[in-house]
Amino acid sequence: MGERWRPERVTALAPDLLSDVAGRRLAIPTPWSDVGYAYPLLWGACQGSGSTPYSVVVDVSEPSYRCSCPSHKFPCKHVLGLLYLWAEGRIDEGGTLSRFAAHWSAARAAAGDHKAPKDEPAERTEAQLAASAARAEQREERVTNGLAELDRWLADQVTAGLAHTRPGALGDLAARMVDAQVPGVAGRLRDLNRRPMGSRNGAHGTGAWLEDTLAEYGLLHLLSRAWTRTDLPAELAATVRSHIGFTVPKDTVLATTPVADTWAVIGMRDSDEEQVSTRRVWLYGTTTGRYALVLFFASRGMPLDASLVPGSGVTADLYFYPGGPALRALVGDVRDVHQRVRFDVPTSGVADAIAAWRRVLAEDPWLGSYPAVIHGSARLVPTPGLADQAGDAVRMVGGATLDLLALTGGHAAPVFGELDPSGFRPTAVLMDDGLVVL
Repeated sequence: MGERWRPERVTALAPDLLSDVAGRRLAIPTPWSDVGYAYPLLWGACQGSGSTPYSVVVDVSEPSYRCSCPSHKFPCKHVLGLLYLWAEGRIDEGGTLSRFAAHWSAARAAAGDHKAPKDEPAERTEAQLAASAARAEQREERVTNGLAELDRWLADQVTAGLAHTRPGALGDLAARMVDAQVPGVAGRLRDLNRRPMGSRNGAHGTGAWLEDTLAEYGLLHLLSRAWTRTDLPAELAATVRSHIGFTVPKDTVLATTPVADTWAVIGMRDSDEEQVSTRRVWLYGTTTGRYALVLFFASRGMPLDASLVPGSGVTADLYFYPGGPALRALVGDVRDVHQRVRFDVPTSGVADAIAAWRRVLAEDPWLGSYPAVIHGSARLVPTPGLADQAGDAVRMVGGATLDLLALTGGHAAPVFGELDPSGFRPTAVLMDDGLVVL
């Protein structure tokens, strides 16, 4: 049946440190296409610097591997990247067997090295389906054990006091969560580990650090307890699985009913982690009034997808991932692209935006930010903020206050942005002649 590897086993295969680092940089979904897994074969195509992707196939039972790249390293960085993706639980059972993988497997069988290639996984046998179910059950058991360890660790930290957290403890715990196939939790722990720990050196802001850290510990505890519940509504269960790190196959998302609209690109924000760059693009349906979040990933230092330009619009079908609130989406058929979009939005004040944010947090407490549109005017005193006609105000963050003030002249206008615990981050303003990016 075969057991999914741990990342350490992939590391052990690397011929040298540079190959391992290069392989880890490729362990993101962006450069990969046509990936799939049907024991014992793992395959995919990795886009390199040329126009033709490199074809990769691995027999994880031995292991044996083959890549179409010209590298003299064995295994090469593409093989290592594909194995890291699989070991971290980001490639599930399924997919159509690539021609490269089928030919390689057939050649080995003809030479007497291995059994004949499998049929395409879409036509899997009962034995293969049973094996897939067993692997899924095995992963869920690992997740359960990993989250139980997380809960014990959190209880120990709160008992001993957050200021006594051992240096490096969060990073070590994140690595163990990767082993337990809980990549979503590992990512949150790495984010927390990057925050300055003011309590260690008495720096200003210690109280804020303690509050933020305790709040994050509470969310992690809530996530671990939610995983143990078997009576959650379907949407909430899907949300919990998403934050833990279970992936939803692209084909499954594209099989849902699309939402057609002209989608205004109201905001874009890039961020870098150790090896991965992420682009978050917020969209607003000019007819439906729905928000959508499209994510793009790339190896750090590589260009990110720039097909969605802030301030523009696309008439397209969007397919939403399961879970509530339904925000993350895939872009389907694009029927038209608009360099500038003009539309109307319902009047919304600060209280409306905050109320919507609270309703969303009731559905998904682990959501870090939420899009909003506020009809308000920018002000600089007593603090940079956005004030509506009712006299309510929200603190503005992100450094766009002066740009907004210059564009609007202090007059009220519909301002799009992201609400998070620190305030409102404006990204675009709707003027008479269309959407203007800040």
